Amino acid sequence: MRTPGRCLYQPSNVDQVPTEDEYQAIARQFGLFLRRAYHFHQDLQLHADGPHLERAAYLTLSRIATDGPVRLSALANGLCVDPSTISRQVAALEAAGLVCRTRDLSDRRASLVAVTDKGVEVCAHHRDKWLAALRELLVDWTPAERQEFARLFARLNEAIAGNSSLIGHGERGPERENA
Repeated sequence: MRTPGRCLYQPSNVDQVPTEDEYQAIARQFGLFLRRAYHFHQDLQLHADGPHLERAAYLTLSRIATDGPVRLSALANGLCVDPSTISRQVAALEAAGLVCRTRDLSDRRASLVAVTDKGVEVCAHHRDKWLAALRELLVDWTPAERQEFARLFARLNEAIAGNSSLIGHGERGPERENA
C-alpha cells in the first residue's frame, strides 16, 4: 500500500473548503477518488501470483463468472463498451485460458462465453484480495457507516449509469442499452 507521504494532493481532509458549495466539494472528492482508486488498484498487485489482467479484463472476467455463459453482445452492453472492445478483451481472456466459447444452443449462429475453472480461481483470488484490502481500508468505520456508504455509492453509480448520455466517451445511454 502507498504510504501517506506518497499520496496525491495532501492534505485530503474531507471538510469542505469554506467557499465550496456541495457540488464543488463532491467534484473535488470525486477527482481525488478516481486518482487514488487507480493507485489503490495498482498497489494491490493482483497479478503478482497469477496471470496479469488489466482492470477492464478483470471486470469482464468477473461479469462472466457472476452472470454465467453470455453472448458477446450482451456482455458489451452490460459493461457499456463497444463490441470490438469486448471482443479483444474476451480474446485475451481466452488466450490466458480463463474463458472459453461454447455454442449457443438457442441460436447456432452465436456463441456463448463461459468462465473456465482457471478463470473461477483467478476471479476468486482477485476478489479475495480486493475484499481484504477494503476490510483493512475501512477497519475503523462502523458497520452502519459501511452500509450507508455502500448504499450511497450504489446510488451514485445508478445515477451515473442513468445519465451516461450527459457524459459521452463511449458510454451507452438508456436509449442504446437495448440496441
